[in-house]
Amino acid sequence: MEMPSEALEKFLTLFSPGKLMAIALLVAAAWLLLTLMLYLLQQLALQFPRHRLLINRIYPLTRVIIWSAVVLYAVVGIIQPHASVLFAIMGSAGLALGLATQEPIKNMVSGLIIMINPPYRVGDMVNLAGHYGEVIKLEWSVTWLRTFDDNTVMVPNAEALKTAVSNSNSGALDEQIAVTLQLPAHSDHQRAMQLAREATLCSPYCFLKKPVAVLLGTENVMGQVMLTITIKAYVLDVRLERRFATDIHVRVIDAYKTAGLWPLPFEPVNAA
Repeated sequence: MEMPSEALEKFLTLFSPGKLMAIALLVAAAWLLLTLMLYLLQQLALQFPRHRLLINRIYPLTRVIIWSAVVLYAVVGIIQPHASVLFAIMGSAGLALGLATQEPIKNMVSGLIIMINPPYRVGDMVNLAGHYGEVIKLEWSVTWLRTFDDNTVMVPNAEALKTAVSNSNSGALDEQIAVTLQLPAHSDHQRAMQLAREATLCSPYCFLKKPVAVLLGTENVMGQVMLTITIKAYVLDVRLERRFATDIHVRVIDAYKTAGLWPLPFEPVNAA
């Protein structure tokens, strides 16, 4: 039977200065590789903006693979513990981590599930945990969003899997937006729909390869019937969503004013 001092000596030999130095160099090399990869991918995304979303998806999964390989090689290739020592360490570490870090581990497992079967990807516009914005970073434990107010929001991945996720573009660069305007019920609705379509097609943000739809409806506003003109069109880039919506409003309202549709003398029409 081994003495406690002999067991301690064997344990310490697993972490000799040479092995610790090798592990440090391995971690530094992996970090430099990932930093260089991130820089190159960012430059590629700037050079080829139409493929930005596809390029941005490469980094998250690659980072998981590289760090997993680093941990595996550090344990098996550098430390090289005896099987009994390895199982003892894994058992103790697993029990300690399981008790102390239930939520972080839950978030990391959720992050792995999201990367394998993604409900959203980097670059998607999503409504997540009550926040709407662009997914700018997908990590093991959290998802980072940038909202249109230029705020950065951190959402735990476990929370993302528990709630419904609304994805506006699902990996595509373009995205459909809807803009609604109201006119009095006695307005020339045919002319209003035609002008709305023409003004939208003139916007520099409009993705002309996809259709523009103009829908007509009615709404009861404070006891009066109003026409609702809903314009559904695709923006060239998801980041230009708000600019496109604003541009549609400006162009359509200007067109209505020129045509004498806006503003009109209000003639009350009682709702049925």
